[in-house]
Amino acid sequence: MNQTEIKDYILLIQKSEINFKKINFISKDVLISNNSNFKNLFLKLDLFIVSIIDISLLIFYALFIKKKIREKNIVFTAKNFCTNNNGVLEDRVIKPLSLKNILFINSSKEIKLKKINNKKVYNIGGVVNVLKFFLSNDNKVMNLFNSHKIVNEIILFFFPKNISVYVLWFYNLNSLSLIFSRFRRKILLSEIQHGSIINYPPYKIPSPIKIADNFYVKNRSTIEYLKNNLNKNFECNYFLLPYPKINKRLKSGVHILYASTIEFNGLHPVFKSYLQTLNETDNIFFKIRLHPREKDNINLFKKELNSFKISYDFDYSKNWLEGSLNYNLIVISPWSSTLEDAYDNNFTAITIDPVGKKRYSHLIDNKSFFYSTNIKQTISIVRNENKNHI
Repeated sequence: MNQTEIKDYILLIQKSEINFKKINFISKDVLISNNSNFKNLFLKLDLFIVSIIDISLLIFYALFIKKKIREKNIVFTAKNFCTNNNGVLEDRVIKPLSLKNILFINSSKEIKLKKINNKKVYNIGGVVNVLKFFLSNDNKVMNLFNSHKIVNEIILFFFPKNISVYVLWFYNLNSLSLIFSRFRRKILLSEIQHGSIINYPPYKIPSPIKIADNFYVKNRSTIEYLKNNLNKNFECNYFLLPYPKINKRLKSGVHILYASTIEFNGLHPVFKSYLQTLNETDNIFFKIRLHPREKDNINLFKKELNSFKISYDFDYSKNWLEGSLNYNLIVISPWSSTLEDAYDNNFTAITIDPVGKKRYSHLIDNKSFFYSTNIKQTISIVRNENKNHI
């Protein structure tokens, strides 16, 4: 591919994702930029210095302690892919692979990470953020892409051949810079599924280049989707990620897990309309699982939930499927990938947003997976179909 073709593909992928999202929220990354100029400058300077040190360490290990690098599994990750366990960040995506000798690299340009799974994290985003200002491309996206590419190619230049590299989403600029790197053939590149892939725009577009050597995904339908869409023009290896073992139990009443998505800055309007219909005497039990980027907004959710006549608690588990779950659990969400997980594990799933309806159109069967704007009515249908269990 020539540079124009690469640019066109990268911009197309970026645009497809942006158009999919509803931009009516302020993310944590944006909030950082709203700090005072002095504090914002200090954070950027701190990340820049740390990134210089961490990049230098990676090069030093590659040159003088080659065994330290050669035996590593390199994982590009971010804070959003971790859970916070009493102040300790723990990975939640690559865990099913049981990888040994992991070396975590954080490419975030805003957030510095010290440790994940009690392992040092190597930050590179501070240098990426500064380097972009010295590039002359008239397109900001391509400036940032090229900045990622330069930093990653410096690192890969010193790394040994055939080293295993894992990314958690191919369509961000850091991952794309690895895919289009001149050292791409030097690494064994794998993508690990972190959310729902089917009907997510970046995966719909057939790639003009082999994205990854290996794809680790949650189910066989995702494998078929990748073969017919993103990877239509290339042969790749596919592996199924194991779901955790679930201990199912049967309890009376209606048990609901609500999984949030960040675009609504709180509960979805359809879910709130449903909660307004309930009374304290209803035999309904709620658990609320917040999107990783919404966990700092727990007080906002509590304030909303407390305005309704319900009892609830929050699901703080690393993986909602771990431990004991009710056989008759109903999972409700605008479009969280928790819905797909529920379907794969024989729980009832209900999407309550048109985006979810479109994204999960291949799963909606009005038996195990529903689209609903009237949750009370849909739950009544579910209960009638499963009256021996609810």
